[in-house]
Amino acid sequence: MVESPVGTVIVAVGDEILGGFTLDTNSHWLAGQLRDAGYPCVRIEVVADRTPTIAAAVGRAVADPTVMRVLVCGGLGPTPDDRTLEALADALGRPLEVHPDAEAHVQRVIDRLHAAGWIESDRMTEPNRKMTVVPRGATVLTNRSGMAPGLAYPLSAEAGADRWLLVLPGVPRELKRLFSEEMLPAFFRDGAAPTVAELRYRYAVEAEFFEPMRRLEGEFPDVAIGSYPQTETRELVIRVRGTDPRRVEAALDRMRELRPPPPDVP
Repeated sequence: MVESPVGTVIVAVGDEILGGFTLDTNSHWLAGQLRDAGYPCVRIEVVADRTPTIAAAVGRAVADPTVMRVLVCGGLGPTPDDRTLEALADALGRPLEVHPDAEAHVQRVIDRLHAAGWIESDRMTEPNRKMTVVPRGATVLTNRSGMAPGLAYPLSAEAGADRWLLVLPGVPRELKRLFSEEMLPAFFRDGAAPTVAELRYRYAVEAEFFEPMRRLEGEFPDVAIGSYPQTETRELVIRVRGTDPRRVEAALDRMRELRPPPPDVP
């Protein structure tokens, strides 16, 4: 299959994910959003809360000229184990400095919490200030559900390509709202979403689809074909996706010829 020229890499930060304490629902949700936006996820890398480890993962993604978007999720909070901003400074080779927009955002949140009686003082504490110190050159994106702002950095690219490093908080509610409201409309406007279609076979043996799928791969090299057993529903899903809707439908029709679905399956 011809790969999309606008692929995305997700770097998910968190010891809690690697330790099996937290399920990485953020990457799962983002991958679906990226597919629909036409910026498909080509790699997800989960890394520990260690500055060199985060910096290395970001550096690998940024250095790949075929990656148009890099999403870094988590590690933006006020505690000592939140090290993403420091790691980004290392990966980008930029100094950390107080960003006035980030500082204003954090202060607004503090003011709201103080007015609501959640905190005793409206003064910015050292942990609060930690979220205002970011690598130089950031565009600050408003987090309307939390204190840690999102960040956007333009990346160098050949032939005028549009490449961005985008940074999100790890709290799912904050991540989803910030991505949907701030990032999706501004940084994912020109993608072409793939066409996805599927057939479902009840009580099918996956190995029996080896030959039909191999033939489809030969006849339709421009589409991707995969088989996905669904143990709960006892179905086998044959999924076809590609950039040309006509080719996707033609491949699906060919699969119907090679392996007709049972009569009760549409």
